[in-house]
Amino acid sequence: MSSNTTGKPKKISAVEEFKTRSKGLRGPIAAELGQATPCFSEEAVQLLKHHGTYQQDDRDTRTERKKAGLDKDYSLMVRTKFPGGHLTAEQYLLCDDMSGKYGQNDIRVTSRQCFQFHGVVKKHLRPLLHDLNQYAHITSLGACGDVVRNVMACPVADIDPRFAGAGTALAALARRISDHFLPKTKGYFDLWINDEKVNVNDDGTVVYPEEGVREGEEDPIYGTTYLPRKFKIAIAPDFDNSVDVYTNDIAIIAITDNGHVTGYEIAAGGGLGFTHRKEATYPRLATPLALVDQEEVLDIVEAIVKVQRDHGDRTNRRHARMKYLVDDMGVEAFRAKVFEYAGREFRQPKNVAPTAQPSYLGWTQQRQPGLNYVGLWVENGRIRDFPGSFQFKSGLRAIVERFEPHLRLTPHHNVILANIRDEDVRAVQEMLEHYLIPTDKGISMLRRMEMACPALPTCGLALSEAERFLPEVVKNLEEDGHGDADIVLRMSGCPNNCSRPRSAELGVIGCGSGIYHVYTGGGYNGDRLCDLLFEKVPAADLAALLSKLLTAWKRHRDQDERFGDWSARVGITQLKQMVQPAAPS
Repeated sequence: MSSNTTGKPKKISAVEEFKTRSKGLRGPIAAELGQATPCFSEEAVQLLKHHGTYQQDDRDTRTERKKAGLDKDYSLMVRTKFPGGHLTAEQYLLCDDMSGKYGQNDIRVTSRQCFQFHGVVKKHLRPLLHDLNQYAHITSLGACGDVVRNVMACPVADIDPRFAGAGTALAALARRISDHFLPKTKGYFDLWINDEKVNVNDDGTVVYPEEGVREGEEDPIYGTTYLPRKFKIAIAPDFDNSVDVYTNDIAIIAITDNGHVTGYEIAAGGGLGFTHRKEATYPRLATPLALVDQEEVLDIVEAIVKVQRDHGDRTNRRHARMKYLVDDMGVEAFRAKVFEYAGREFRQPKNVAPTAQPSYLGWTQQRQPGLNYVGLWVENGRIRDFPGSFQFKSGLRAIVERFEPHLRLTPHHNVILANIRDEDVRAVQEMLEHYLIPTDKGISMLRRMEMACPALPTCGLALSEAERFLPEVVKNLEEDGHGDADIVLRMSGCPNNCSRPRSAELGVIGCGSGIYHVYTGGGYNGDRLCDLLFEKVPAADLAALLSKLLTAWKRHRDQDERFGDWSARVGITQLKQMVQPAAPS
């Protein structure tokens, strides 16, 4: 229990109660896996998030099924963890196999450098998680839930020439942080991996011995209640903000001198999610907190996590992210509390800011002699074959089988093939062209930095379309002559901002069925949030409105002025006057 300003005790949220009595995130999961039902209970659903899976249903069929007296068409989404977005050729091929065996035969690259498997029915959940761990050595533990999520880092830090003095350190740091904050519960092994004490029936139900899942254990970092909400960490050098570092609960910025790391600036309190018309909820960029040496990074990161664990709001999940704790305490008081938990003080930050946000599309010679990497554009991260168009699934499978490259997932949900030998470059490029897979060529400039979340029909939080709608909007903009627009354009189906539209130059966020809010003025480098320009724009009017904005930018900008900088300089009032004819009345 906690207290509000009146001194009356406030009851913890239901999710906190589920975690408290879960016995190491086990709860009723084992019992419900033994039931031949298509879905899990609410308590199991909340705990399953920590195991890397969300329960969903096909929202396209809800109404029809309800009229027919049928239950929802339930399935699960399973998410992996790849620190820094790294995976091997073998791991990719196994994931491709499992997407067909246990899911809907595609893979979704996320904006946090992970894979998502959609369309996993309940009876396939344990087989998928089991095979990911047992055969591919891939975990889903902590990919969702109230713990430290996948740790992001530049996907080419260890191979790109610009990172010659810093890359290995950044890639290793991402793995080290990820391993350190991985939940220590044995429940994950008991439920999904251990085959010695489990019976799997023909109908997919799973029977566990009572003693095998009864006991819980206290996590050395998370305790028995874990964190109040999800917790995100990203690492970026001062010359590359492809990870949108300031949108994370903890931002780690490597300060470099001639390519070598001289220290790390730690910022805290970032997060983009909010609720429409709830002013108490808002997006926020991380605030610089301290300057540390490499050997001090893990100490201060753990101290920040523990401050959030002990002082974050456990009564109101809308107020539970660490950004609200930073503002409620005040930055100086929060900094002092972190230093107290760390047992020492750290230097004051320098307020550094990354200077670029590269897409990594196209071919680049690696700093390793004789090797190359190529960045592939994947429309909204969906690795599948599109009829008459991009053959992402077939093409990637063929290339990975033949050349065995290392793979990297980018924060813009694209894919990088690394360690390609000089003598294989031409053959790989020919295969990319055969399967219609774009690099920096084959798509317009406008498409290179676009991004949309999955939204409908699977996401239970989506208010509007995103992944299925953005390609149509972009096509209309290209037809209006804006294919040459070099801008960061992002769309989300709800204000949770999974595709990070509030840190884009031009952001579109769903607010209802076929209705969107439009935001402008974000910083290209991710150091400035965009502001609300128009509310409740109908889907049918959206492309025309965005086209008007881009036309005004091209006509009135200063030389080489980016769209985000121009729209921030012009301001909301003047922007409305410029594009009012295309806006809804």
